[in-house]
Amino acid sequence: MRFIQRFLVAVSPLLFTLLFAWLVMEGHLNLGGGCKDIFVAIPLLVWSLAFLICYVVLWWRGRALGRSVAIASVVATGLVLVAWVGILGILFLWG
Repeated sequence: MRFIQRFLVAVSPLLFTLLFAWLVMEGHLNLGGGCKDIFVAIPLLVWSLAFLICYVVLWWRGRALGRSVAIASVVATGLVLVAWVGILGILFLWG
């Protein structure tokens, strides 16, 4: 039972991100940007993959559920922020 709970916590952000991307691509969810709406799913996908990897590593090391979720969330958010600032910096220097 504990394995199933931890597995669902680890995989649920990725599943919801894939569901969100599918809804946007099929047109069931419209964010007002036309075909550019799918670009919202890219940072979510990066975040959910980083969360999954970090959470599994913390789970493997034997951390508690709450601590694993908190640390994985902070690490994933930091990764997305650093990537976003890096991309903006590259675009700013390029143009």
